[in-house]
Amino acid sequence: MMKKFFITILSILLIFLIASATYIYILLDQIGNNSLVNSSDSSNSSDSSTPPEKLTSEDLGISETAPKTSETGVTNILLFGLDSRAENNISRSDTIMIATIDKKNQLIKLTSLMRDMYVPIPGRNKNRINTAYIFGGPTLAIKTVNTNFDLDIRYYVTVDFFGLERIIDQVGGITVDVKKQEIPYINSCIAELNSLNKNTRPVPMLTEPGLQTLNGRQAVAYARVRKAGNADFERTERQRRVLVELFKKVKTINPLKLPGLVSTILPYVETNLPKTEILSLGISVLGFKNKDIIQYRIPVDGTFTSQRINGMAVLVPDIEKNKAFLHDFIYGDSVNGEDTGNDNIDTQQ
Repeated sequence: MMKKFFITILSILLIFLIASATYIYILLDQIGNNSLVNSSDSSNSSDSSTPPEKLTSEDLGISETAPKTSETGVTNILLFGLDSRAENNISRSDTIMIATIDKKNQLIKLTSLMRDMYVPIPGRNKNRINTAYIFGGPTLAIKTVNTNFDLDIRYYVTVDFFGLERIIDQVGGITVDVKKQEIPYINSCIAELNSLNKNTRPVPMLTEPGLQTLNGRQAVAYARVRKAGNADFERTERQRRVLVELFKKVKTINPLKLPGLVSTILPYVETNLPKTEILSLGISVLGFKNKDIIQYRIPVDGTFTSQRINGMAVLVPDIEKNKAFLHDFIYGDSVNGEDTGNDNIDTQQ
């Protein structure tokens, strides 16, 4: 009798899991899926006159020497945060990160690429790396990263400030330890976002430092602060902290509520990730024993110079040194920095 009871319970659970997976698969149709277009044929990703096409490795700047996912078990995805002042507008990629899912070593890694890095952009002159997105959309942005750092990135995810705000609100906000000197700049950003979001209720300003729950708009404002602390270097830390805390919050959500969460946030995301790949990577991450996110930043300290070129304040990196450090970080199996040879690495629980 007891055996039949357990078999019945397991059968019900199995049916529920299959039904949930199927439902989530169907929900993925809501995502802003965008096939990459040939950047040489389009001035930006919003040019609908050029039909999307399946691009080759050469089109994406993937060389024969770039480590391949099939050989390493590592999938790299470019994450773009757009600094748009209006919804659905194409703009520079204010945030550029590489999300690394290492199935072999069961590790998740997050690398910030400083937006002011002065690098060659394929088909154009050297410029800040964040201009590649507005010149040629995600295709050119991916090609720029691949060609400079010899990577095999094929997928991207893009979200703007408006979308990130809504996503964070859907998980109930995130917990951040706010520094006293950051508050005036955070509030200034909140005021700007309040004025841009005229159809929503204004979000309150921060009044006290310390550990606290930030809602979506407050968290976005926190991630945008550049003047407090060590300029853009510290801002990339804030941006990674927001994503790490968002990931931690998602991990605590009741699995029964995940389909509803997926349904709500997907319309705010644009990506070229196939539905099957999203499910595959999601299942892999859920199975990782170590769910910490290891963090990094390029360029590495001591491998760049700050210069002013054509009136722009830029970071001129030693590409070869940074390429070597980045490969060590992405494809190494250490979580304590031994593989990188520098102190840019950080592990957050």
